Amino acid sequence: MDRIATTVDELTAEFISGALDCDGAVQGVSATRIGTGQVALSLRLDLDLSDDAPPDLPQVLVAKIPSPDVESREAARTHLTYHKEVGFYRDLAGVVSVPHPTVRYAVIDAESGDFTLLMHQAQGDVGDQLAGCSLSDATAMVDAAVGLHAPTWGRASELARDGWLPLPDPSGASTRQAIYSMLLPGFIDRFQHRLPSGVVDAARWLGDNLERLLALLRLPLCVVHGDYRLDNMLFERTGQSSVVTVLDWQTAAFSRGPNDIAYGVGSGLLLDDRRLHESALVERYWSGLIGAGVDCTLDDVRHDYTIGTVSGLGMAVIASQVVTATERGDEMFAVMAERHAQQMIDNDVFALVHGGSE
Repeated sequence: MDRIATTVDELTAEFISGALDCDGAVQGVSATRIGTGQVALSLRLDLDLSDDAPPDLPQVLVAKIPSPDVESREAARTHLTYHKEVGFYRDLAGVVSVPHPTVRYAVIDAESGDFTLLMHQAQGDVGDQLAGCSLSDATAMVDAAVGLHAPTWGRASELARDGWLPLPDPSGASTRQAIYSMLLPGFIDRFQHRLPSGVVDAARWLGDNLERLLALLRLPLCVVHGDYRLDNMLFERTGQSSVVTVLDWQTAAFSRGPNDIAYGVGSGLLLDDRRLHESALVERYWSGLIGAGVDCTLDDVRHDYTIGTVSGLGMAVIASQVVTATERGDEMFAVMAERHAQQMIDNDVFALVHGGSE
């Protein structure tokens, strides 16, 4: 049976040597925490290697293990968060072309949700959700999404996996609205003092109309990242161009591709840049899909993108109420809510339900 390390102390030289099938090659390990670990714990592992270690064994690995926080672990089990990330690397990484870290070990206990991921350290700088990004970063983000969506476009029945990537429940939209509406009062109570009134109004409107909006989606299902934002990406920048590596596949699911694009563009670009470049980025995404052999119209992509503008506000409301609260986390959720509420207004998502602006 494959072994699973769930704490830092269990990530020993002996464990890593066994996991990578190179007994004795790792003689020592030094672990350093990466990020805040609201959902899972990420660690940089500096390895002391023997002289006869395999040449493809890196001196640095990244490990992901369950969060030390009991509430976060329980939420992850409920939402299959850990199952999804392990499942992506195990079942889908070879199907898609979106840039992602190279994983050497991916094991999960299906019942408990305990897991261990060992992967190569990807290159680049972590995106900054609060600071926003450049147009070149946003362009790289859009192009990378094509590599996830196009190979899985319309293949939900074929790619569905029990235990981590189920087909959408027909009642999923009503369930999602119910969950959102249940958590919304807590979000408003916690964030109302730091948000413009228009953001709170948009959040309340979404609580009344989310199910109706989702019923209007047109495009076929594909695999989406589900949390496609800067904090989950690494960027290598050269001059005016960027190359992105996409991390944290804990929210992978079947949905419509433009949802990822709306979420990434709306949370990443600052207001003036988004207003200036949003339309061209959506068209670039559509062109990428066409170039990859997907049959869809620009009108349908724009339509589903408009609906996708609500995803960031929805994520801010729901996630802020189910993960461990941190100062930076709360600042990030407030920024997300404000940026995405304005994105909803600019794209007039309200007209899809009411036939006119809110």
